[in-house]
Formats: sequence, C-alpha cells, structure tokens
Amino acid sequence: MNPAELLDGYRDRSCARQWRGFLRAMAAEFGQALPDEESARLMARIGQRFADAHPLPPAATVEALQASVNAVWSECEWGWAAFEERHDQLRIVHACSPFAVALGPGNGWQHGFLEGAYRHWLRAAGMLAVLDVRHLATENRDLSIFTVARVF
Repeated sequence: MNPAELLDGYRDRSCARQWRGFLRAMAAEFGQALPDEESARLMARIGQRFADAHPLPPAATVEALQASVNAVWSECEWGWAAFEERHDQLRIVHACSPFAVALGPGNGWQHGFLEGAYRHWLRAAGMLAVLDVRHLATENRDLSIFTVARVF
C-alpha cells in the first residue's frame, strides 16, 4: 500500500458514513440553489453560530488562542489549526477538516464555515475592526488557509 492510499483511508474515516449522503445532498442543493458567493456567506454564518456556541476563554497570546481553538476542533474531531504570525498578517492553516469527504469535491464555498468560525472567535478576542479573516485558495484538499489582514 502506498502513502496516497493510506492517506485516502484516513480521509475516508474523517466523516461518518451515516452523514455523507445527507451532507452531499445538502451540498448539491446549495450548489444548485445559490451562487458560490451566497453559499460561502451562508456557511460563514453557520460557522459564526458554531463559534458562538463554542466560546473560547480569554487568551493573552496568539499561542494561547491557537491552543483554545485546537481544543474545540479536537473535541469534535475537526482537525487542527496552526497560527503563523507574520509582519503584516496572521495566517491560519487549518488541516484535516472533514469537508472534503463530507461534501464531496468541487465545493469552493466549503471553507466559509471555518472562515466564519475564525472571524467570530478573533473578533471576540479583540480583533480590530479594520481586520478581517479571508480564505486563500489552495490546491490541497486537506488544508484550508486563511489570512487575517487589513481590509481595504
């Protein structure tokens, strides 16, 4: 067995089979009923509700915030996040969310959920109003990358 087959096996287990049919049908309906931008906004609102239901404790550092976020993701088996501080932005790399398996391929709006959750948590942590969370395109289905930077 090669490494790609092993990784596919782990991916396959990232979303319970009992939910796949429902979630893929829902994704297909979103795709048919709404433009991608609207679906992304809807998913961001759902992410915000999720984050609101899973409030984080106060955090004095980016490392503490990352640890709190990862405690939530670990509890619901949604992968993990790495926060990377850069001179002009904060980058969030979220690995191994179950979306690729749960919703199937081709849903460009699936990152909206994570974007909404991160936006809500960062605002609650004191993110300045001139900053926002945005998804960055990536070809890796196992990673969602976000930037927290000034909104122009």
